[in-house]
Amino acid sequence: MIMAAGLLLVAACSDSGQYVGTPSSEKSMPSQDQYAELSRRPSIDEAVAHYDRLRHALQARLSAELGVTGWVDKQDGRQSGCANDFPGVDSRDAVRMFLSFLIAPKPVTGEQWPAATRIVTEVGAAHGFDKPGLQVSKPPAFEFELKDQYQASVTLSTDKTTVISIETGCHLTTAAKQSAGGAPASGTMRG
Repeated sequence: MIMAAGLLLVAACSDSGQYVGTPSSEKSMPSQDQYAELSRRPSIDEAVAHYDRLRHALQARLSAELGVTGWVDKQDGRQSGCANDFPGVDSRDAVRMFLSFLIAPKPVTGEQWPAATRIVTEVGAAHGFDKPGLQVSKPPAFEFELKDQYQASVTLSTDKTTVISIETGCHLTTAAKQSAGGAPASGTMRG
């Protein structure tokens, strides 16, 4: 056990210049290719507007079809850089954001959960979310996540309350996209 921990420490502290769990320099693409990849995506402002429409479409369907009402918009607005996904891009140029949570005081019941996941699947697919993510079924707690082509995630979770949360994938800021010569890409997101 001590030997294994020592080997892990040596591997983590080797002089390769990389931390454990990050892409190696041999496997990561050059910085200009990383910028090019991000410039093909919508800007973070375009992405947030798109995901906000998804969030409100989910809220409307869950209210209309399952009677989940009384939604409150809980401001989050956190953001982080994209160093793990795009290590060659300046952290001021590319960000990942957490949209405000929508929280309803009423939980989705176990009997309603299949209908809730159907709603998330239908609305999510119309907005480009078609890859399955985390799914938890531990009644009365449930969680259902879908991802899109940019690794953004939309999650519906319920226990004592019901929460819709969305985290964007990595996107260039509008300023970085404009300075990189990227035209607005609002047509590249479905929905």
